Amino acid sequence: MANTYHHLGMTAHVGHAQNRGSLDEAEDWSRKSLAIKEELGDRPGMAGAYHQLGNTANRRGRLDEADDWHRKSLTINGELGNLPGIAGCYHQLGMTAQDGGRSVEAEDWYRKSLAITEELGNLPGMALTYAQLGLLAQARSQEVLALEWNIRCVTLFSEFPSPLTGTGPSVLARLTRQLGMRTLEEAWQQVTGQPLPQGVRDYVTTQDELQAAWLAGAGGALAV
Repeated sequence: MANTYHHLGMTAHVGHAQNRGSLDEAEDWSRKSLAIKEELGDRPGMAGAYHQLGNTANRRGRLDEADDWHRKSLTINGELGNLPGIAGCYHQLGMTAQDGGRSVEAEDWYRKSLAITEELGNLPGMALTYAQLGLLAQARSQEVLALEWNIRCVTLFSEFPSPLTGTGPSVLARLTRQLGMRTLEEAWQQVTGQPLPQGVRDYVTTQDELQAAWLAGAGGALAV
């Protein structure tokens, strides 16, 4: 029952973009799951429920509450020696700090998370944090650094673009549109030690063309 409640909460959380009321539902399911896990003394399950409640609170903009939930999850994961769980808590605490405008603290949490995921060889986890560090650099108007973080993200997997790199490829294309292909070539060489692959060049160019076509279409629609 607790696990089912937990997954129903996760499903409602994901659906919040279409229905803001889903966040109420997500929190309700997660609290039902937590009540059972606490009754059973299921500490790994409690850590998972705290983590999910923190995510939901963060989406609501209740950053202090989110921070409190994630720290509760971190405490249990730390006591259990659950390194993937610890890394996940660090990452979420970084997101809470970033959303709260505490960029220095956010970077510190992200780097702590990254140190663990790199040690574990957790490529999806590394990709997630590389991408988030890129977003943080963008927020600081450090576009070249953001480009470098996204290059690290998209080169973790042999496939490009890989679904495991999330928004990394699209952000890479957007930054290239802003900074120019020459900057991408130089950053790619610096980060990877290799020249920019033709496949990446083609992807960025195609995305640029699609963006231009979309803008042209939008402009025509507005004109009508």
